[in-house]
Amino acid sequence: MTQPSGGEGQPGLRYEVQLTGCPPDWLRTDHPDMTVRTVPAQTALRRRVTRPQDLDALLHDIGTVGLTVTGVHRAEDTRRTGATTYEVRVAGELGRPLLRHLRCTHYPVPQLTVVRVTLTTSELDRFLHACIASGAVLERVRRVGTAPTARLS
Repeated sequence: MTQPSGGEGQPGLRYEVQLTGCPPDWLRTDHPDMTVRTVPAQTALRRRVTRPQDLDALLHDIGTVGLTVTGVHRAEDTRRTGATTYEVRVAGELGRPLLRHLRCTHYPVPQLTVVRVTLTTSELDRFLHACIASGAVLERVRRVGTAPTARLS
């Protein structure tokens, strides 16, 4: 049994790499466990809330106009003022009239390619350099676990 992409006897770790653009095709050959998917463009909406009901109201407003929520997380927590900023991501790029209606600060999130792959530390460095050299822009890299265990038949 071989370890996936471990190399040099080191166990590999599972990474998620988000980038604009695509990794070069030869990386797929080098890393057969790699999965690639595309996440369409989104809009990130940010609003400061002082009470849980304020976040409920924002989510209600978003649902009322038919937008699809793709993620919600706390962006900032300012204990001094008692307010918290939440970021709500919605599918698609929103126009100015709708953004004015929602009364949120916002920014566009471009279409991303999300790659999951098992790599050692040295392979991760090589992988990221190859992506950059191919013209992709790294948005985020995070470890998401250890190498998947191989199943015995």
